[in-house]
Amino acid sequence: MRNLDLNEITDKITDYSSDIRYSDREHLEIKIPQFLQFLNDQPISKRIIERIEEDFSELKQMLSEDRKVMNWRKSKENILKTLTTREHQGAFGYFEIYDKNTSDKKYSNHFVELANDWYNPRGNYIKYHEYFNTYFFEPFIELLEWYFRESKIEQEKDYFSREEILKYENNFEAFETQLMKLGFGQQIIFDEADEIKELILGLNKKNWTEVIKGKFENLIIDGIISLETAEILIKTITGEDLKLR
Repeated sequence: MRNLDLNEITDKITDYSSDIRYSDREHLEIKIPQFLQFLNDQPISKRIIERIEEDFSELKQMLSEDRKVMNWRKSKENILKTLTTREHQGAFGYFEIYDKNTSDKKYSNHFVELANDWYNPRGNYIKYHEYFNTYFFEPFIELLEWYFRESKIEQEKDYFSREEILKYENNFEAFETQLMKLGFGQQIIFDEADEIKELILGLNKKNWTEVIKGKFENLIIDGIISLETAEILIKTITGEDLKLR
């Protein structure tokens, strides 16, 4: 599968997660590994998974403790006490689902038994499945969706969330106004800006910035704009002082 942009990947995750959410539990041993593989194969979701591991590294470390030792029961109680936010519950759900997925042998109730491992629900496997969705899968999907929707760029390898893209929409409007003020109305500049605007959906900050610099460098080489004008326009789009030379 080709690399998907933000709109495409969120649509796919909505479809896949809905399929898993309402699937009979005996199909989860196939559907969940496929879903995790999809997340790992797509650059945007792969980076978000990395960010979850970075942002919740303390919880991940707690969950890596040997579960066969005598004091694991006490450690388990302490871990559950740390899940004070929906975000922590989502990270917990991801770490536990991922850990279950590393097992070579899977069976019909493989993933839903996480509910019994942690919450001891009363009832049969139907109840386990309900608890699995409530305390593991649903919070994990919500956390993924939060990163897509609201997360901030912290490193250049991060991708843009919808909230951050919305801020750049205002920059592009200012860019068009700036062009007219400077007396540059050539269609080629507007076309390049439209492509830059579209690429923000699929590139991380580093690659997107490099594309912008490359496009304006070409406009300088073609004699359409000057170096000084190019750097002014780049700052209008990115909000940063990026020097071309």
